[in-house]
Amino acid sequence: MGLHDAPKGPIQAGHDDPQIGASASASTPSASPNPSASDPIAQSTATQSTDFTSHPPPAAPLATPHDRQRPEANFAPGLQRGDFGDSVSRKAAEADKQPLPFLATALGVLKKPSTVPLTREEKRERFVDQDRRMAKRRAIVKEATRGYFNDFHATRSHGGKTWRAPGTMIRHDRSLYFPSISGTCLADRSTKSTTDMLQGKVSIVSLISSTISEQHTKSFNSETLQVYDNHPSFQLVQVNLQENALKMYLVSLFLSNLRRQTPASQHGSYILSRQNMELDRDAMGLHNKHVGYTYLVGPDLKIRWAGCGFAEEEESRALLNCTAVLLRRAEEAEKEKASA
Repeated sequence: MGLHDAPKGPIQAGHDDPQIGASASASTPSASPNPSASDPIAQSTATQSTDFTSHPPPAAPLATPHDRQRPEANFAPGLQRGDFGDSVSRKAAEADKQPLPFLATALGVLKKPSTVPLTREEKRERFVDQDRRMAKRRAIVKEATRGYFNDFHATRSHGGKTWRAPGTMIRHDRSLYFPSISGTCLADRSTKSTTDMLQGKVSIVSLISSTISEQHTKSFNSETLQVYDNHPSFQLVQVNLQENALKMYLVSLFLSNLRRQTPASQHGSYILSRQNMELDRDAMGLHNKHVGYTYLVGPDLKIRWAGCGFAEEEESRALLNCTAVLLRRAEEAEKEKASA
């Protein structure tokens, strides 16, 4: 029997039934007294039996979850339900309304990179270096305390762009070096290092990790490539950086597709690397793994200009002008060497 169903089977009517009560009064002698008229216990018993045999009253339907009203949440000014569900996205939305600052510090590493193998003594000193060990520890703690989708949520603020490129070059005496990154060359699958590739040429280095980051770098260098692509002292170096081992394996499986998508003239300066950049991430301004970064590197491996994200019109023009200045200075230096 269900919760709200009436009891099945014949129901014996009590004295409240008019037909049964009439026939009972006709067959009963009129002189017999009614015991329930003066006995309170009998009245209580009669009432209980009448309530038990009568139909139960219908119960009120239970409230469903849709009938219950949800309390209204208090959102920040300008935000509505469903716009941004967490504090990270809300902060990114607020930051998107603020203008981006210009690059305030020089990017790069202090020590000039070298491809010469380390000696046994140098390896030992590097292993016991307390500063390097503490830097590794800080990098591990920083990575462990960051959320997995932190970089993804940060792209809601200016598309992940965290600073604007400078309008002029970084001074030579204040500029720092581009770190050594080794990887597999797209042309012949040989191992190459950026230190050997950048030496002696004016280079635009693009650090990419996805299709969107590649579009970021193209927005910077497309205009410069149209002007100086055939210059003998200029080159474009692309570093496809995949620090995740699984993603690196998947990209390597489709290396042939990557060759078809990349112009043949750029295969020799395109490398696929899985080098860990945690120790140099802050020094290089790599604040978001979903963003592409562009660097202008001189013949002496020093970073003279940098940009990130999608380029603004002023930023792409600044890269073109700075490249022209470096190429002119490189030509003057070659003429001085030839005359000497």
